[in-house]
Amino acid sequence: MTTQSTCNICNGNDFTEGPLGRLSLSGKKPTCTSCGSLERHRILRTAWSLISINHLRKKKALQFSSDPSVDKTWFRELEISTYGYKNSIDIQNIDRKDAHYDIVICNQILEHVADDKTAFAELMRILKPNGFLQMTVPNPIMRQTTEDWGYPKEDFHGHYRHYGLDLIEYFQAVTPSIYMICVKASDEITGTQDYVFFWTQNQETKEYLIDCFSGHLEIAHSI
Repeated sequence: MTTQSTCNICNGNDFTEGPLGRLSLSGKKPTCTSCGSLERHRILRTAWSLISINHLRKKKALQFSSDPSVDKTWFRELEISTYGYKNSIDIQNIDRKDAHYDIVICNQILEHVADDKTAFAELMRILKPNGFLQMTVPNPIMRQTTEDWGYPKEDFHGHYRHYGLDLIEYFQAVTPSIYMICVKASDEITGTQDYVFFWTQNQETKEYLIDCFSGHLEIAHSI
């Protein structure tokens, strides 16, 4: 694909190496020197930019770990949980009532969690019936089958597992009456592609999201 030179988050045009000097798979420098975004943040921004701000501004949202992919001004309210700080929420035992949020955002988190099925069930529990969970994990586009070694592997950033695309069936089994759409989005700086997952228990919400993305992003998977 043809790459562009402007960050879709801050309009910056200067990029440097990623953590530990990493380059993208295409050999391009991935880190925006202005906002600090990486490929995954800009991929997420591409997807989020297709959801109407008029829709989002009515919503109460919870984000696990702040990142530049979303803007807090989009939402009526955005609560952020930061691991290790006073505002940290235990994702395996969320201290919030049922149906508390319209939107939950959980990016690059579940691979760090020992009991990811319990965490997923908790994420769905705190969503309103017509709400949605937006979720990503590292590079599921690169593998079909999840590799779970059952402990936090230090040489893989403390991950318990590498998710494959079979995560769809894996998490569907936790909440059988669930809908999901998976869109494929690209980072226009490096050409990197990956999947963004949206989960909901409401068919109308699923159809709304499909309408947002159709004609703009590939809907790679849907249940």
